[in-house]
Amino acid sequence: MLERLGASSPWARWALAGAALAAAWAVLAVWTPPDDGAWTLCLFRRLTHHDCATCGMTRALARLAKGDLAGAAARHPLAPWFAGETLAGWLAAPLAIARRWRPSPRAVAWTASAHLAILLAVWLVRLLSGRI
Repeated sequence: MLERLGASSPWARWALAGAALAAAWAVLAVWTPPDDGAWTLCLFRRLTHHDCATCGMTRALARLAKGDLAGAAARHPLAPWFAGETLAGWLAAPLAIARRWRPSPRAVAWTASAHLAILLAVWLVRLLSGRI
C-alpha cells in the first residue's frame, strides 16, 4: 500500500510518517475529545465501566497538543512520555536510515515488552488508587 502512495523508499516513509504525526497533532490541537463515557470507543470501558490501560491517552494528548502539560499528565501520566518518545524516534530515524541500520528483532521485542510492562504497572497503580 505504501508503494501506491509513492512511499517505497525509507525517506518517503519517514516523510509520510512525519506528515501523519503532524496531521494528528493538528487535529488534537483543535479538537477536544469528550470526557463522557457514553462516547468512548473502548470496549473494555463499555463492558466494565472502568478505564483500560490506555483510556485517557487521546484526551491527554489533546491537552498536550494545546500546551497543557499538567492536564495531560493528570489525564494519563504516560502521555507526555509517549509523545516525547514518538518525536524522538521520528527525529532519530534519519540517522538510522542514512546508516541503513535496523533494530534487531530481540531489541524490538524487549522494547515492546518493557513498554507493555510500564503501561500495565501504571494502569494497576491508577486503578488500585482510585484515580480512574
